[in-house]
Amino acid sequence: MCEMQGTIWLFAISVLMLVAVLAFTTLTGFVPYGPPAEVIKTFYSACNSGNYSVAERLLVPEANRVLTRHIGAVDGGLRGICDEETKQGHLQRVEVLQQEVHGELAQVRYMLYYADGSTIEESQGLVLKRWVWKIAP
Repeated sequence: MCEMQGTIWLFAISVLMLVAVLAFTTLTGFVPYGPPAEVIKTFYSACNSGNYSVAERLLVPEANRVLTRHIGAVDGGLRGICDEETKQGHLQRVEVLQQEVHGELAQVRYMLYYADGSTIEESQGLVLKRWVWKIAP
């Protein structure tokens, strides 16, 4: 009898620990690319290094369709846009100026710094899709 209660007690603790871990990952926003500001930084880093497959995964599917089938295809698709935004891989850093999150929508304002000393301030919207922030058109 005592041995059975010990087993039930051990099982209950294991279940509670699993619930605690799941709650922690949900509450801290544990996702592969993190909060919206980090998604923006990861996108530009991927573009700058020519890792277009990573950059593509950070976009909502609708943006990928536009880039491959419509106006974006004329501009060279994602590769063309990445090359333009990074000045052919000469982006030095991305500084996040502001991040606003309202439910499943976010807006990130940031500054791009280039090797030639120039800077550009931009703003980008993101949406939460299946617990992961994605860049929206």
